Amino acid sequence: MDSERPIVLGHRGLKGPLENTLPAFKRALRHCDGIEFDVRVTADGKLVAIHDGEFQVGGIKYIVKSLTYRELTRLHPRGRLIPTVGKILKLRPGLINADLKDLDALIPLIDSLERKKMLERTVISTDVWEWVPIIHRECPDCRVGFSITNAMGLVRSLRAGVYSVHVPLDLVEYLGLEGFVALLNLYRKNSEVWLWNYMMNEIEIVPRVIGLANAVISDDPLRLKRFIFSRLTWTEAT
Repeated sequence: MDSERPIVLGHRGLKGPLENTLPAFKRALRHCDGIEFDVRVTADGKLVAIHDGEFQVGGIKYIVKSLTYRELTRLHPRGRLIPTVGKILKLRPGLINADLKDLDALIPLIDSLERKKMLERTVISTDVWEWVPIIHRECPDCRVGFSITNAMGLVRSLRAGVYSVHVPLDLVEYLGLEGFVALLNLYRKNSEVWLWNYMMNEIEIVPRVIGLANAVISDDPLRLKRFIFSRLTWTEAT
């Protein structure tokens, strides 16, 4: 894979005020190979792209899965910008990373992807290790990814059995670059390596490990491609 760049997906479309909205996904798809989005389900069974399972407005806490889609779009600060997964799939993204945030959303997500004939182009990921065998059981043909979000996930992700391990760039802060590279090489023995970012500067770190990644879930894919991939020499990570 060192002879070609990794695939690039827009993290929630584009991270920021409009993340996980159709405008963000549309813009990302002009520059990316695909998109990543979070999946939850409402009380009336609508699959929605939203990261947090609860939110507060006027001091009142609301839980996404306890609201109908109509109630969610009326009460949430993003309002009608919160898209259903069906609307996202209509954009026909090339590659999809559906990050499962509610296990109750799994079956309707699989059904929706199958109806749209998009299951083969999708990786269903989770940061809950116990959900991995459940996803495999419900959809043996699904590509399943595991996202590292804590120390226990770091240990569990070394096990085989997932299509891709989604590694946060933030581990560089704890392991150092040399330790991070060694970790990526361990993951590559059993799974694809997908990089994602929480708080780090991806423009600074990604070029230094790019040869070890199958995919980058980028916060700012246009900038990443413009300022890195256009001049990248593929001998950075060896």
